[in-house]
Amino acid sequence: RAAAGEVEAVAVIDVVEGTAVAALPYMQTFLSKRPTSFTSVESAIKYVVRSGQVKNVESARVSVAPQLHRLPSTDRYIWRTDLEASEKYWKGWFIGLSQEFLRAPAAKLLILAGVDRLDKDLTIAQMQGKFQTILMPEAGHSVHEDQPSRTAQAVLGFLQRNRLVPGAPSGHPVFQQRAPIPPCC
Repeated sequence: RAAAGEVEAVAVIDVVEGTAVAALPYMQTFLSKRPTSFTSVESAIKYVVRSGQVKNVESARVSVAPQLHRLPSTDRYIWRTDLEASEKYWKGWFIGLSQEFLRAPAAKLLILAGVDRLDKDLTIAQMQGKFQTILMPEAGHSVHEDQPSRTAQAVLGFLQRNRLVPGAPSGHPVFQQRAPIPPCC
């Protein structure tokens, strides 16, 4: 077990540096087409599902309402977070993400909707077995919302295999590479 305060596992769910950075130029276009207000929470849920942001209606019913704020003066619902105002931070959220993930001295899990989302660094590291990858091709942009049970099972299975939860079988953990593998030749 790691000492107190040390990270023992890292899981990244459907965020890959290369794909995210490549999509940033299109984010303003997406936001400009997104409705700024809704007549009801239900209409916002319908928008999120119809636009493909979330495929699972039950998940959208849980996640969309907290993203909204009701304006008493108009009885309309607006987005709680002004994503446009955060634009100056967007690149910083993603630049270097792959290398930070790979350098983490912990067991690593990457859950993706598709393998096509792997960037070069992650593709090489995945081929070298430096982290566990779980694909959920039936999910869309929000893997954890589109496939909540399967995502939870994947994370729990990962934690159990790496002996990080009570009741996990004894023995040597799997996918727990803590340091870089030295070159063989």
